[in-house]
Amino acid sequence: MRATVLLAIAACGGPSNPAPVPPPVTAIATPRLGADDAEVARVNGRPVWSSCVATQAASAASRAIDGRSEPGGSVRRDALDQCIAFELLAQAAEARGLSAGREVRDAVRAAAVNRLVETDFEQRYRTPDDLKQAIDIVMKRNEWRMHILELRASTFARFIVPADAPSEVDARAHALADQLARELAGQTGLFGVHLSEAAQRLAAGTDVKLETADVRPTHHDDLVAPYAKALHAIPEVGRIAPPVRTQWGWDVVLWTGGVEAKERSRDELVAEMFPEVRRQQFHLWVTQIGKQLGVRISVDPATVARLDERGESTDSDGAGRASPGKAGSEGPRTKPAGGAR
Repeated sequence: MRATVLLAIAACGGPSNPAPVPPPVTAIATPRLGADDAEVARVNGRPVWSSCVATQAASAASRAIDGRSEPGGSVRRDALDQCIAFELLAQAAEARGLSAGREVRDAVRAAAVNRLVETDFEQRYRTPDDLKQAIDIVMKRNEWRMHILELRASTFARFIVPADAPSEVDARAHALADQLARELAGQTGLFGVHLSEAAQRLAAGTDVKLETADVRPTHHDDLVAPYAKALHAIPEVGRIAPPVRTQWGWDVVLWTGGVEAKERSRDELVAEMFPEVRRQQFHLWVTQIGKQLGVRISVDPATVARLDERGESTDSDGAGRASPGKAGSEGPRTKPAGGAR
């Protein structure tokens, strides 16, 4: 009997393979944003949440401020209508089987992640007070940033006078420094290269040795006194000071930049640092979730290494030259030691 039925189906031109099973319909339901998210309407029994209305209303208000839409009317009512329409269209998409598409699943996955971040992280860590312990730890390491000292960067052209040189050598070096200063006096917007090239041109063919170097941003107290006095007498970046005699020779100093002095309150510094502290807390939060769920993560180092095969290099700034910095200096106010006193 079973064979007869099968033959009958084949004789009638029935399909030889079973019909494909349609993909299951996936509900595109919007979950509640939080415990205080109220249900404001229903569409075929599915809720429309107040969080949706608030989001749409805020977007409409933003467009009105930017001049992209006309203000007025019932913004709240229009927002509710939009959320109801969204739910209606979602149900229509489900009825057509569109919710089973890969791009829809990916979008749902991304939305689920965003919702988790919003409800469990962003709402929990909104202000520095929500991360007080982490903020206090970071502030202990960064209290110095409330009192930023002025640091000036510079370039010098030095006509060297050896320690045992006769007075004639000193005079010739002094004359070259004066000539260089006269040439560049009054000019603005100078860079270190301008000073160096002019000094090399003047020193060429003479018996006076020339040294030029860039000095990183350094505090006044970490420079030898004559150099510091000359540098801090310059009225603006990109100008030079008159020649000054240091223990190494006659220097012409150019102010090239640096760090301005700045005083900030603790609250101001905390506000500046909070985004980075919050970002670090996010990574900690994700790690904790992984431990709670017992998630095992494996990474393929070889594949990761191929993502970026560019190498890194480091540059040398030519240590060992005599500089106006003092010996024994440390921290952000220091200058590499060389001709330090």
